[in-house]
Amino acid sequence: MSIGTVLAKTAGVIGLGLVGYDSHIAGKIESRAYEKNHKAENITEHYMDDFKADGPSVVKQHVKKGIFKYYLDENLSGFFTGIYGYARGATSMLIGNIIPTTLALGAVLPIGKKGGKHMFNKFCGVGLVAYGAIFLAQEFFGIGKTK
Repeated sequence: MSIGTVLAKTAGVIGLGLVGYDSHIAGKIESRAYEKNHKAENITEHYMDDFKADGPSVVKQHVKKGIFKYYLDENLSGFFTGIYGYARGATSMLIGNIIPTTLALGAVLPIGKKGGKHMFNKFCGVGLVAYGAIFLAQEFFGIGKTK
């Protein structure tokens, strides 16, 4: 392996690590937010249902109050909605970072080996470094940043 291939693969691994970390954090944030929103909507729905009188039945009112109290303390649905929220947040971040993800995968995966030279890997590694340089130039110096 040449120095260029090693540098390209190193840039790819670092890029995948950064995109993966970014996606993980976005997944955690979306998981908490989605879980809280779902619980709040569910509690609000049952709270409002508790006030509705379908008839003069006392039993129905006690059942509605019991269901409302159950949903106040229930945590099992929060676990599953948290998983859904994490997947939603992580995949949305991966889709949002599709360019660096694709370039990093192209730099790491053994694609385009021609005569012992990994030209595709090197091209993707250079593209990834260029993408990172453009990002840093935009964020630090404001070069090319839209207002």
